[in-house]
Amino acid sequence: MTYFQNLDQIVASLEADEYTKSDPIKRTFVFDGEHLTANVGVVSDSGNALHTQKDHDELLVIIEGNVDFKVGEETKNVKKGDLVFIPKATLHGPILKEGQSFAALSVFAPHFDRTKNNIQWDKES
Repeated sequence: MTYFQNLDQIVASLEADEYTKSDPIKRTFVFDGEHLTANVGVVSDSGNALHTQKDHDELLVIIEGNVDFKVGEETKNVKKGDLVFIPKATLHGPILKEGQSFAALSVFAPHFDRTKNNIQWDKES
């Protein structure tokens, strides 16, 4: 395991983790600790990628894009450098217009076991 990563390089060469290849958000997991997991997620298809994680709080650092992002009942435009906190079991995600893309560093706590079905996608919106 390496202790150092470069976000720009991760986004440029993103290889989606096998557990997220069919998800609206393609993720590559970069760090796993006993109590937290970090991944970089990229969305490049228009529409919403709304979802919940019932067991995980999440902290996002926006690293690319300028998109609307929903957390619960609040929607705000986010851009590079913004931070977003998402409490567990809260509907959230980027809403992209045609031609938009989005990338963020996500930190999940507790540890995110990728072999479990941690994410419930909102297919209704």
